[in-house]
Amino acid sequence: MIKKLCLFIMIQIVTLGLAQALPDPSQDIRVKKVYDHFKDELIWVKNGEWSPCGKTLLETLSHVEEDGLWQEDYAPFVKTLQKADLSTPEAQKRADQLMTLAALNYIYDMKGERLNPHLVNHDIYVKPTPVDPAVILSDYLSLPDQCGWIHALAPASPDYHHLKQVLALYRQKQSQGSWPKLPDGTKLQKGDQGPLIETLRAQLIAQDALPSEGQSSDNFDDKLEDAVKAYQTLHGLEPDGKVGGATLKALNTPIDDRIRSLIVTLERYRWYQNPPPARYLQVNIPGFYLKGVEGGKTLISMPIITGKEYRKTPVFNAPMTEVIFNPAWHVPASIVPELLPKIESNPEAYARKGYHIEGDKIIQAPGNANSLGKIRFTIQSPFSVYLHGTPNHNLFHKAKRSLSHGCIRVENPYRLAEFVFHDPQTWALEKIKEEASGTRTKPVKLEKPLPVFVTYFTVFNDENHKIHFVDDEYAQDKAIWQALVRAKRY
Repeated sequence: MIKKLCLFIMIQIVTLGLAQALPDPSQDIRVKKVYDHFKDELIWVKNGEWSPCGKTLLETLSHVEEDGLWQEDYAPFVKTLQKADLSTPEAQKRADQLMTLAALNYIYDMKGERLNPHLVNHDIYVKPTPVDPAVILSDYLSLPDQCGWIHALAPASPDYHHLKQVLALYRQKQSQGSWPKLPDGTKLQKGDQGPLIETLRAQLIAQDALPSEGQSSDNFDDKLEDAVKAYQTLHGLEPDGKVGGATLKALNTPIDDRIRSLIVTLERYRWYQNPPPARYLQVNIPGFYLKGVEGGKTLISMPIITGKEYRKTPVFNAPMTEVIFNPAWHVPASIVPELLPKIESNPEAYARKGYHIEGDKIIQAPGNANSLGKIRFTIQSPFSVYLHGTPNHNLFHKAKRSLSHGCIRVENPYRLAEFVFHDPQTWALEKIKEEASGTRTKPVKLEKPLPVFVTYFTVFNDENHKIHFVDDEYAQDKAIWQALVRAKRY
């Protein structure tokens, strides 16, 4: 009898705890707005049981962690709704309202509203379009396919869904224990032997950089060197095939950190338009690349150079409106104090490069030595950031390319212009090169502005569906992760 009483009390405590963890949905103005729209009819409960849409939503809410959302934000709802008593009208109404509240939270989260990115990091000027979850839910529920929206909330990008698969894989690896670590200060290269080579092989296998078969050797051979080079490429490192320094740091990065990077990346995807525009340019700052996308396919991709740590390239979205052939460079005021002493110390050398001083301004004339290269791509934004060529092509061979004053240097401006114009009859590649020859400045307005997304993804897919993990160059991911932790509801 005492045991039964204790068990009863424990059950009541757990039930009460769950009830206390959940707000009263009838007091939520968003919930009221939805039921006003449907004239107080039940939405999820039909004939004393969950409707097909109710079951689909409940199942989805049971696995929100697959999208990088916090499971603990939804577990109280799921546990309560799975055991909900639907035998009376009052109980049905309470359960239906609770499901609606959970649906509104889910829409809010999947629409990228958990954070205001600019408040998290002042270099992020991306704000998801403000949403009213109550209006969105009411509209969804008025569609013929009342359940389809549940799965359509996630970004349509194939990259997003691939990253979800990687997150699931890494969580599985996490449950089996993290990969081994090499001792601090380790340096390894081809020709070395010993137990540390076995540890290196185990690391590469666990991080999907080496097949598990036939890897029992303790010799750093040619194949292992090739694997290390491939690993370095996928992690934004100099592919020299040697282990030490930055490569050692990457290999020893805990799996928990990789999972955090994936969660942050999935959150970033939810900040952008879904589906994306038909044609657009994406710049990835820490990945040091841009790509031109049309119809969901990457048509061009090339290395870029981005801002130094103290001259960060901002994250923003803006239209490209103009292409300028043979641009002059009006040196920004922020760069003048850095450049002026150099000009004054060697005026003849800088004169040969086309520099001259007009009042308090420094201007570099068009030409092969111009710092903007032969083509500049104007982006309509308040940041004075644009894409342009460069005479210093050797810099593109570096793995780390945060070398500019904030603007984005592109490896092949001619090929980029061809994609931007999207008019092979008027702007064939040869015509573009012809216009860029010489020193005559020629601005060309685009008939239709091209959307440009200057993004910051430390985890991304390449054209071969390989996953890259690169350094958090501007420490943005760290700030976003901390903000996401603070944004937990429960």
